[in-house]
Amino acid sequence: MEITLYYTVSEVAAMRSIFPAVAFISVLLLSAVAGALFVGLAEANGIFVSPDMFTEPPTITILSTSVNGNNVTINFKANVGKSATAVKPLIDTVICDVDWNQNRTYVYRHYNWDENVFDTEQRTEVYCNFSETAVPDGNHTVTIYASEMGYYEGRGTFHITGFSSVNFTVDTVPPNVSVLSVENIAYDLSDTALNFTVSEKASKISYALDCQRNVTINGNTTLTGLTYGSHNVTVYAWDIAGNVAASETITFTITEPFPVVPVAAASVASVAVVGVGLLVYFKKRKR
Repeated sequence: MEITLYYTVSEVAAMRSIFPAVAFISVLLLSAVAGALFVGLAEANGIFVSPDMFTEPPTITILSTSVNGNNVTINFKANVGKSATAVKPLIDTVICDVDWNQNRTYVYRHYNWDENVFDTEQRTEVYCNFSETAVPDGNHTVTIYASEMGYYEGRGTFHITGFSSVNFTVDTVPPNVSVLSVENIAYDLSDTALNFTVSEKASKISYALDCQRNVTINGNTTLTGLTYGSHNVTVYAWDIAGNVAASETITFTITEPFPVVPVAAASVASVAVVGVGLLVYFKKRKR
């Protein structure tokens, strides 16, 4: 990875005001080495130097990442790296790169190029906030670069840049919920299986029977103790991102079972009736 930075005449003058002995060169070449970006350059009079082995790159600490729909906010801080040799190190620039477009966002600059002014403090720690709207759905990465500037006594000025990446997912599409086992028909049992599918991993599932309060479940279940008559049921599912979806509301009926007379009992009763009738008949014939 190679990044080229160009400084204007006014920026060169501003840099010289920090380090009067520095004859600032306009083009700096950065190359990525072992997790840090080290500045090399076409030197002018040997004033700008590469960071030595005793100087570590700035550190970036992610404090929070918030995803709300298609809006993302990242809070973090940048600190100068440890060094046994650097004099007056400070955070010079903090930049955020995103993977969904080519925009580069400056979230902090010690020297404000637009207003041609310096931050009045030479900050060794900077708290930053990066916010972006209309982030597309999907898995994303934001890479944060923090550039540090310092001085080596008797040698010259150096730049060194550290970086850190933040990964997150934007998901605004709710899952799809389909009820499989309950249909718009009549049932003659008071217990009915409630089977369904959810199109993605769910963080919560519930159902509402007859528009009553939702009952949380872990998966397929059984509706028990249903009374005779008409009923309706709806299944709800939340995905990991918090999007909620509802199934189609299914209306069904529990019917009262048709009365059944045991065959054996009916046969005994029939025989008894026929026997009594025959007995009466023969008694009348004898007379």
